[in-house]
Amino acid sequence: MTEEQEQRILGIRRRLHRHPELAFQEKKTSALIERELTRLRIPYRAGLAGGTGIRAELGKGSGPCVALRADMDALPVIEETGLEFASQQPGVMHACGHDGHTAMLLGAAELLFQHTALDEMGGRVVLLFQPAEEAGTGAAAMIADNCLQDVEMIFCGHIDTHNSLGHFAVDQGVICSYADPFLINICGQGGHAARPHEAIDAVVVGASLVLNIQTMVSRMINPAHPGVITVGRIAAGSVHNVIAGKAVLEGTIRSTHPDTRGQIIRRMEGVVRGLEEMCNAEINFSLQQGLPAVVNDPASCALARQAALEVVGIDRVISQGVPSLGGEDFSFYQQKIPGTMVRFGAARDPHVGPSHSGAFDFDEKVLPCGSRWLATVAVHALRYLQQS
Repeated sequence: MTEEQEQRILGIRRRLHRHPELAFQEKKTSALIERELTRLRIPYRAGLAGGTGIRAELGKGSGPCVALRADMDALPVIEETGLEFASQQPGVMHACGHDGHTAMLLGAAELLFQHTALDEMGGRVVLLFQPAEEAGTGAAAMIADNCLQDVEMIFCGHIDTHNSLGHFAVDQGVICSYADPFLINICGQGGHAARPHEAIDAVVVGASLVLNIQTMVSRMINPAHPGVITVGRIAAGSVHNVIAGKAVLEGTIRSTHPDTRGQIIRRMEGVVRGLEEMCNAEINFSLQQGLPAVVNDPASCALARQAALEVVGIDRVISQGVPSLGGEDFSFYQQKIPGTMVRFGAARDPHVGPSHSGAFDFDEKVLPCGSRWLATVAVHALRYLQQS
């Protein structure tokens, strides 16, 4: 990339960071992307996936077609970085690097626009600017709007501040877990705090559920296949001297193996039924819409690795190690077509807060690296598909 191009994507990232928008509210973000695509004379469809998604396409041939995806949404987090381009939207922040992902994809669009390979191969590259990754529903909404039409393979990258700048983690197989939100409603019997024998205490039932769930994971699930259950919210009661008759628990199940996922769900249902009978309470356990695991297939992963070797060199292409227990809706695309997600090392020195925290930030030198990788993997994938 030229210095001018690098400065342009740096400026885009900072403008996006100043004006973060939550899931399905990315109107200013979409408008900025549309302006950049118009400047590059790249045709696009806007207003997708609930109104803010964009599908752009380079190349006009009838040959192979690959897609590159960037997520655009921010998080309901109060920014604490002190950056000169910090969020101007109270209580909303780009705390996961999506501002960087969008800037990278626009940089890749510019590189691909000036590349002759697309015309030579008659291939096409689709650029997907996706809303609502944090809500877990943006990818499905893009697919529902036919954004994968003609696409044979898809790629994306995610900024990772656990790894040093210039190191790309590329792994075949599971890299992000199944993520299954759950809701538990407990209905007991309210009563006076001094007469517990006349009531069915929903708080005690809820506390028993939390403890039993954690014991279940540590003693009933194969430790070789990671599984985590987190209860993130408990709501019950209204005053200190009244036994609560109702309680609500919300949480998430994370797992990296389908057998482990099924076993955890069945065990939780069993724990609920047992406590229901033991405590004489009515307990309803339900799974909410979750995320499949992100599974990088062999062919696309090999292309991703080849592109990474060209961009950062053999010493900097690494493995992330064990699968992450984080969720990612890129998995919905992978259920339709082969695809790979990689991680872009972007740790700052000194280290800042973790993702989803108000102190999160990343080394902006990762932006041109990510743009080059996205453009490079697209060309490699087109050549692979043409030859095969």
